[in-house]
Amino acid sequence: MGGGTSAGGRVPTRWSEAVRERRGAGRTLLRTQGLTVTDIHCCEDRTGFVGPGYEGMYGVALTRAGGYLRRVNGEEFFVDVTGGYLLWPGDEHHIAHPAGPGDRSTILQVDMRLFADRFDRRPAAPHRPNARGIALDGAADLRHRALVAAAHRGTDAFELTERTHALLDGVAASAGQWTVRGSGGPATVRAHRKLAADACAALTARTEHLPVLTLDELARTVGASPHHLSRVFRAVTGRTLTAHRNQLRVRAVLNVLAEGGPGPGLRALAATYGFADQAHLTRVVRQYTGAVPSSVRRQLAPVESVRRQLAPVESVRRQLAPIEHESSTRSPYRRPG
Repeated sequence: MGGGTSAGGRVPTRWSEAVRERRGAGRTLLRTQGLTVTDIHCCEDRTGFVGPGYEGMYGVALTRAGGYLRRVNGEEFFVDVTGGYLLWPGDEHHIAHPAGPGDRSTILQVDMRLFADRFDRRPAAPHRPNARGIALDGAADLRHRALVAAAHRGTDAFELTERTHALLDGVAASAGQWTVRGSGGPATVRAHRKLAADACAALTARTEHLPVLTLDELARTVGASPHHLSRVFRAVTGRTLTAHRNQLRVRAVLNVLAEGGPGPGLRALAATYGFADQAHLTRVVRQYTGAVPSSVRRQLAPVESVRRQLAPVESVRRQLAPIEHESSTRSPYRRPG
């Protein structure tokens, strides 16, 4: 691992054969000493588990779009845009896609020393001595998305490396949130984990219907009562269903803002994703990310949008440039008379 960056600090596109075999593709965004960042687009559409595979790296996987079910060393958990999971060498893993294909993830591969500095303490949780799943708060999620956007814009390796270390610090602060806090034996714990994963999969599969989806409808989808689902989901994930649904809606808004161009206005986005009005959308986005939507749009703007925004400035700059004289030796002043 490691080895340093290529000329100019940029790493060319690389399609991973291992990822290609899983019906997807990967692009390396950064490779420097002890640290590699890869953008993964998974096109796997099989709903049953595929595997086994065996992990060969230390690192973190964070999800930006879609969701999937992952089994690591026999433990199952659903991964969606509100979190990710930790990677340990030797882990046996399987993957399934009950919510459909199209996942977008970022793999932060680090060396053993960097990993141990942040993640070597296993989360303490009943019946889950090797828990891998993690949840991200809104600020860490925005930092993740801004890192990817900056890499695609061509930001230099120095800044990308600094951004990545800041992101890893934020991920470490969130690690271990997927814990089982309720009582009961292993069979009950497994059943509760499965119910929470089923709810996550149902919410991810119906992202476009989140504004009108009711708790009763979600509970019927996963075969539980609303009260039982709400209580179990909070015990397993550490957050309420309402908070999880709000985070999914905010992430959907971030995806739209990251597309660049004029795009829909905030009022239209608020109506599309079920917020009361533009002010409500702004409050919720700021609550979960620490930034207002206008600031988010600038942070996530693709390179084409940045160029369009700078074009008027360059035009004015050219118009205001000083006019050159025919001869550099001619004096700009003339004597009267």
